[in-house]
Amino acid sequence: MTGNHLPGERKVIALMAVLFVNLILVSSSIVLENKKSLLQNIVGAIVSPFQVAFQETVDYISFQVRRHVFLKDSFQKYHQLKKKQFQLIYENYILKKKIKEQDFLARLKVKRSDFIKADVISIDRNFPLSSILINKGTVNGIRKDMTVLNARGELVGKVVEPISLFSAKVQLITNSIGGTGAYIESTGNPNDLLEGLLTGNNNTICNFKYLIENKEVKPGDRVITSGTDKIFPPYLPIGSVVKVKKEYLTQKVEVEPFFIKSSLKQLVVIANEDIRDE
Repeated sequence: MTGNHLPGERKVIALMAVLFVNLILVSSSIVLENKKSLLQNIVGAIVSPFQVAFQETVDYISFQVRRHVFLKDSFQKYHQLKKKQFQLIYENYILKKKIKEQDFLARLKVKRSDFIKADVISIDRNFPLSSILINKGTVNGIRKDMTVLNARGELVGKVVEPISLFSAKVQLITNSIGGTGAYIESTGNPNDLLEGLLTGNNNTICNFKYLIENKEVKPGDRVITSGTDKIFPPYLPIGSVVKVKKEYLTQKVEVEPFFIKSSLKQLVVIANEDIRDE
């Protein structure tokens, strides 16, 4: 019985195949409004989603490739600009340093070869206004008793031992040891120079000693070196009077050094004979 049904089934399959082929032929001959055959529209509807997905994939890959190349190029340009910026900053720093150096020359009235620039590398923590250590030594021409000024040309102290090859100790004028020969320039009479000895107390205030009571001194009077101590050259700015107290036959005068209110990062070391009197 199974064998009898086989020929009938084959006929049905053949008939369906013929009908399908006819359908395709008919659909291919039917032209729609878009001037495409029905078969073309059916195939287009089936294939279209795959075409869209393929095109989007290609576009995405192309975009990522272009983006990667662009970002890589931008990153390189960024580093080049950053390098150029640092170079300009450094050149600007050098120019400013040279301008400041010329200011030193104008204020101190010395030649370039007459002074040694130095930086502070250490400060005594227990007595910060006693002494400091600078980064210049004997190899740079540093010698004992050389005068030390700040960036404004104001007196800071003198070089003392120990002095090594590459560093030296500076005793500040605020140190309690020693003293500085000084004049007080009276605001009432600039030509009247009151002479005395300025001594430190390891703090921000120095005392002006040996000044008789009848000499007029006022807060704000300028104090300069006298040169009588045979250490510091005369007429270097030291500080200004901040307090005056009359005592028996003498008067107690307190002086605040100028360098207290300025930076001690950069200093100038200079031989005493290298500064010309004003």
